[in-house]
Amino acid sequence: MLTDANEYIDLDTACRDYFGVNPVKGADPSRFRDMRAFFAGGADSVEITRKIQEYIDRRRKSGWTPRAATGARFLFRPEEGVKLLAPVVRGAKIYCLASNSKSHLAEQGKPVPRQPYLFTRFFNSLVGPSESLVIHAAGTFPDVEVELAAIIGKSGKHIPASEAMGFVAGYTIALDMGYRDLQYPPDGSTDWVMGKGFDASMAVGPWVVPKEEIGEPYPLRMELKVAGTVRQSGDTNDYLFRLPEVIAHLSRGITLEPGDLLSLGTLGGAPGFEFGNESRKLKPGDSIEASIEKVGRLVIPVKAEAPIRRAGSKPAPAS
Repeated sequence: MLTDANEYIDLDTACRDYFGVNPVKGADPSRFRDMRAFFAGGADSVEITRKIQEYIDRRRKSGWTPRAATGARFLFRPEEGVKLLAPVVRGAKIYCLASNSKSHLAEQGKPVPRQPYLFTRFFNSLVGPSESLVIHAAGTFPDVEVELAAIIGKSGKHIPASEAMGFVAGYTIALDMGYRDLQYPPDGSTDWVMGKGFDASMAVGPWVVPKEEIGEPYPLRMELKVAGTVRQSGDTNDYLFRLPEVIAHLSRGITLEPGDLLSLGTLGGAPGFEFGNESRKLKPGDSIEASIEKVGRLVIPVKAEAPIRRAGSKPAPAS
């Protein structure tokens, strides 16, 4: 957790210390041992987190550097080597919406789908705020899009749209990178696995903001810059299918679980969905900056995949 003082709290250690000093009957001091437990706690997790932050602020004002009773630290500054990973539970299901904004459909000349159109990603494709998106030599047209993503907070199946928002824990930013040439091969088919499933091809972060702090997620301003140039700009009112419809649709046959991620799709772009436009291609050294109102700002560098050294091979000679 990031505080207003630009420090990170290790909630697991801090929670144990908090309940040690402020015992509450029936409280579980290990409730923040993993992210799935945090998300499953819903509003209660958010409230306990608020109390922990107030507790740390009180201790700081007394001149004490917060440490647990065991001496373990639970407050760190970014310069102390904190590495932020993607705030996604390992093993979580990752669903991404395609063709889900009016502007994106218009620039492709596609008809409006009758129901949410989704594809899946897997954990191998994720990177966090302290990592890089990786360009692979297998694809020739890497492109990137900004999306609002929702995190599921409790298990459910056959969820009515009218109750769906009660299953949302919070929101984060997703950068969906893919290869247009692999996604749409010359034979006219669509290949989501090769187009969108490569290692290190989706950035998520920098954190999850509880839904209580966001309120109504429509509209939220969204913007994407690549190498300082604005690529996308709009808001979430552009989305065709909204969260209640998407959750109701998926849960007809899928049990949604705490930590599952729903990335709601991209907006139209600038200069647009033009495969022949070289300016849309990502290249090593690019810096991608995505921002969503009330959620935050995610900055991710782009690098080329490192050469693979096979057993018995010799390193390349120095130039």
